[in-house]
Amino acid sequence: MVIFMYFIMTIDVESFSIPLNKLDYDTGRRVSTEGLPLLLDILAKYDVKGTFYFTGEMAENFPESLELVLEYDHEIGCHSYSHTLDRALDNLSYTEQLSEIGRAKNIIERIAGKIESFRAPMLRINKDTVKILELLEFKSDSSIASQRFDGLLTFGSMKKLGWLVAPRRPYFLSYESPIKSGNSNVLEIPISALIFPYIGTFMRASPNLFKILQKLLFIESKITDKPIVFLFHPNECLDVQASKVMTTRRARNIIEYIFADFIRQRIKLKNLGKASLKLLNEVLYTTRKYEFEFICIKDYRKRFRDRRG
Repeated sequence: MVIFMYFIMTIDVESFSIPLNKLDYDTGRRVSTEGLPLLLDILAKYDVKGTFYFTGEMAENFPESLELVLEYDHEIGCHSYSHTLDRALDNLSYTEQLSEIGRAKNIIERIAGKIESFRAPMLRINKDTVKILELLEFKSDSSIASQRFDGLLTFGSMKKLGWLVAPRRPYFLSYESPIKSGNSNVLEIPISALIFPYIGTFMRASPNLFKILQKLLFIESKITDKPIVFLFHPNECLDVQASKVMTTRRARNIIEYIFADFIRQRIKLKNLGKASLKLLNEVLYTTRKYEFEFICIKDYRKRFRDRRG
């Protein structure tokens, strides 16, 4: 049996301010002019071709950021239109989701051309999302984090418990549930996790635990050919002034505010800016040493279909 070791670098591009804990136009500008150039340079250093999921709002306000990513020959994907809590897709009706995702896709495609990869804001989708993605001709999704458990440190935590029983390897989504394998044409490519998520936030919050997680995931990939999917944000590359840190309340109830807003924000503030770039450099260096092939979502899907015949 031939084992294919793929590392898929995925980047969610949005105007979310970590220190302010809310969407912020100035943060979007800094992501476009500071965060993205820093990130693109380090990816170029290791010859990484990744997938950048843009919100429609970010593409609309800063079209030059998409053009910059395209200059580096990366894939552009869709991250719905808005990243606000009230537009979480699993809380919207079918019609509202169709409008939100369709609007974003139209904006992005006017700049980047045809796109086919999707990731939901806050990783929140439901069975309606599956049908809409297929209708809008998306060919892949990467919103499920199989076997990830955040407890209360996330919005929509009860719905995300389903991740614990989701298929671990890539699978075609079911029309009945996004955590089940089915007959849709949308390939789910799960974000890597093993209780803890393989994402920039965890990398920065606990570098030592992250290295253990990474080693386990790399071993699994070497044995099973399951792709490694890493999630990062350009806003993690931005240095933060302590005077700018504040907690804007987004949660509707006090429990969710304490855990998903207040505590989670404190965790996300660790090792931002130069420290984050240094840690990311270590991840990519180690990945290269393990001889993974860097590949974008679009190209992985093509290979997945080819291997299935």
